[in-house]
Amino acid sequence: MPQIVVVSGPSGAGKSAVCESLCERYDRTVHIETDNFFSYIRMGYINPMKPASSRQNVMVSRAVARAATAYVQDLFAVFIDGVIGPHLLPVYKEELAVTGVPVQFVILRPSLEATLERTVPREPEHKMPGELHRRLYQQFVEYGDFAGVTIDNTSLTADQAADRVMAACGRGEALILNG
Repeated sequence: MPQIVVVSGPSGAGKSAVCESLCERYDRTVHIETDNFFSYIRMGYINPMKPASSRQNVMVSRAVARAATAYVQDLFAVFIDGVIGPHLLPVYKEELAVTGVPVQFVILRPSLEATLERTVPREPEHKMPGELHRRLYQQFVEYGDFAGVTIDNTSLTADQAADRVMAACGRGEALILNG
């Protein structure tokens, strides 16, 4: 059954690993990494953490949601991973409402120490400077449980966290659009 699961959280939360684990559990899946959509911008790119990036961030969110819509229309389960805060959630909800499929939203929020540790093996171009990383993490703490379900995956493997995501989705705790 086609569905969309959005996995959000700060950098180093484990979003990509959890989405990959979720993808392995179904026959027809797509893993959309929002970071890739930012990398498609060749001229005029603005760092998404800067205040001047608001318009760009909304545009990228629309592009991601529209790509997800195309895959769902061809009966794929779609897993979106990205740093998606409450200011961008309305864009996703508006764009994904046309799919007519359930949309789930999960926030992964491990400890700050875990997020910092998880980013150590990343290539330098994929690492966020420490102070910026801490500021983004603090934003997610301040956002609280703004949508769907929040999972503390500090001590969980990606597969264990994916199990929790599936269980929360199965119970309807992460549902933000009923399709």
